[in-house]
Amino acid sequence: MASTNTKRRKALVDPEVQGGILRKIAIHWVLFFICNAMALMIWIRLFEQPDADWGQTFADTIRRFLPFFIITMALIPAFVWDTLKLTNRFAGPILRLRGALSDASAGRAIVPLYFRTNDFWQEIAENFNSVMERCSVPTVATSEQAADETSEDDI
Repeated sequence: MASTNTKRRKALVDPEVQGGILRKIAIHWVLFFICNAMALMIWIRLFEQPDADWGQTFADTIRRFLPFFIITMALIPAFVWDTLKLTNRFAGPILRLRGALSDASAGRAIVPLYFRTNDFWQEIAENFNSVMERCSVPTVATSEQAADETSEDDI
């Protein structure tokens, strides 16, 4: 089966699915950061400064672990971006499949379905193309033309 190596032009190809995943990842990282900061502060209070007040413990925690806090906060966008790139590998193919199914159900001629080389679910495109061939659904392009379509760059 042919596949393409073109890069996507859009980072967020399915805002509903990818946006939900990215929100969850960001929330989890922020909660992880807050829980770690609280755990460090409690540790300092219980085992290193049992006689200090909480304000002093908080200030000491910030002073001692500021590099850790900065690095953790700086990594959150990197992890979210990496997750976005990973989600493109399954959101893009499913979005293209949905479009092809919509075209087929509307009786329009369809382009054979091909996904990028690194995308997940390559077999879905193969199975879809086999079903369309078996059902004698008219197609509008050969595999070489489908691979060169510019609309694929967006998905």
